[in-house]
Amino acid sequence: MKTFLNVFFLERASENLDWVIYVLVFTLLLIVIGKLLFSYNFEGLGRFERFLEVNENQLLFGLIFQICFSFLIGAILLDFLPSDYDYIFDTPLLKVLMAGLIVLIYLGLRASLGGVAAYAFGISHDRNFNLKTNNYFRAYSVIALWVSVLLYYFSGINQMTILMVLLLLLITIRAYNYVFIFKNQPDKQSKILYYNILYLCALEILPLLVLFKFLNLW
Repeated sequence: MKTFLNVFFLERASENLDWVIYVLVFTLLLIVIGKLLFSYNFEGLGRFERFLEVNENQLLFGLIFQICFSFLIGAILLDFLPSDYDYIFDTPLLKVLMAGLIVLIYLGLRASLGGVAAYAFGISHDRNFNLKTNNYFRAYSVIALWVSVLLYYFSGINQMTILMVLLLLLITIRAYNYVFIFKNQPDKQSKILYYNILYLCALEILPLLVLFKFLNLW
């Protein structure tokens, strides 16, 4: 067992990675709290149809996983964050917290602009279904991120390889998310590719532009 662990996990005595442990434990603690509060949601994660049948609070359940998602993204992208404000965020943990807050703001913008876009383009959708679908696939994204952060900082696997695999997983999960949402759109007009492209632009690209503009002004 020790030999097996030595293959995948390295001792990094020269690096202070306590902050990584804090992030992993914090997100795991949130998931455990979510498990206690929403046991039926967690039981339904094994099968999409079963998850749709659960009637527990999806807003709070989704918020828990959004927080986990945001701070795990910040943790794994720490090396790529700009150093312009290192005099303020002078520790890795502070930088991760700020990055996590920015991701949370982006997710909030995306949700708001997504609703506006759906109204503007006349795309009818089932809000409850979309929320459950997003929560379902967000949970799998968090699992992929949690494992990736652990391997990225504590394993001997090439870090760029981990990032590429993670990116592929997140893109695949997101693609499945959209496929399920678009398949459920009740309005025939909403299924037209043109409207879906406009909707995706408003949902993914516009919030990023707004966020980048805000950060540049700041």
